[in-house]
Amino acid sequence: MAERLENKHPDAAAVQAFTVARERRLPFSGAKNFRDLGGYRTLDGKFVRWGLLYRSDSLHKLTKSDLKRLSALGLEWIVDFRSPKEKEEWPDRLPADMVTRIVEIPIVDSSTQIYQQSSRDEILKNLKNIDPNHYLAGTNRELATRFTAEMRKFFDILLSSNGRPILFHCTAGKDRTGFAAAITLRMLGIPQDVVMEDYLLTNKYYFVAQRRNLLLLRLLKGRQIAGVVSGMLKADPAYLSAAFQAVDRNHGSFDDYVHDALGLTIQNVDRLKTLYLF
Repeated sequence: MAERLENKHPDAAAVQAFTVARERRLPFSGAKNFRDLGGYRTLDGKFVRWGLLYRSDSLHKLTKSDLKRLSALGLEWIVDFRSPKEKEEWPDRLPADMVTRIVEIPIVDSSTQIYQQSSRDEILKNLKNIDPNHYLAGTNRELATRFTAEMRKFFDILLSSNGRPILFHCTAGKDRTGFAAAITLRMLGIPQDVVMEDYLLTNKYYFVAQRRNLLLLRLLKGRQIAGVVSGMLKADPAYLSAAFQAVDRNHGSFDDYVHDALGLTIQNVDRLKTLYLF
C-alpha cells in the first residue's frame, strides 16, 4: 500500500489522491472492497485524513493475515449495516479483542429483503422478472428516505468516536455502505463528482472479483439470469444519483437533509470536518 501522507504537505496528498485506484484499496485477501476514504480534496482545499474512515464488503472470509492487518488499523468501532439473516449466514471473522466493538445498524432495504424472504432457488427463479437498473435505483431512493434514523445513528457514532478509526460495511460494500460513504464525503465538502468516483470504485474491486462466479452462473442458469445478477452487483451512477435526487426532492437540498432529516447542527458538521479533514 502507498505510504500515508496525512502529515505531509497537502500537495503531496493531492498527488496521492489522484494516483491509481489500487492504492486506495487495502490488500485484504478475504475482503475485496476494503477501502480508505482518505486523500480526497474538499472544495475549499482541505483533504480527508488517511487511516480514519474505512468502508468494506463482508468480513466473513478474512484470513489470518487479514486479521493481523485489521488489528493494526486500531479501529474504535465496526459499523455493520447488514440484516440479521446476513449476519447469521456470514458472520464477521474478527480478532477476539475486536468483537465487542461492533455496532449493529441493520438496514433491510428492498434488495436485501429479496434475499431475506426467499430461498436461493426462489431468488434465481424470480430474477427473470427483475430489472436491476429500476430495482437498485429504487433501493437507493429508500436509503435516502426510509432509513434516515439509521443514518442518523451512524453519524452519532462518527461524532462520538472523536476521530478514532472507524470501519463501516455491509455485504458487498456497494449500496448501504456506498450511500453512507457518499453522504459522509459530501458532508465533509468533497465535490459530488468525486463522491461518485469513489462510489464507482466498487466496480474495480468487488464486481471484478465476481466475474468467475458470474461466468459459472451463466453456464448453469443462462445469460438472462447472469445478466440480472451482474446488474445487481454493479455500482451504477444512476443508482447513487437516484438517492441524491430523492434527497433534493424531499428536503430541498443536501444541506437541509443533513440538518432537518439527520438532525445534525452546523456545529456537528464543523466538528466532523475538524476530526476528518486537514
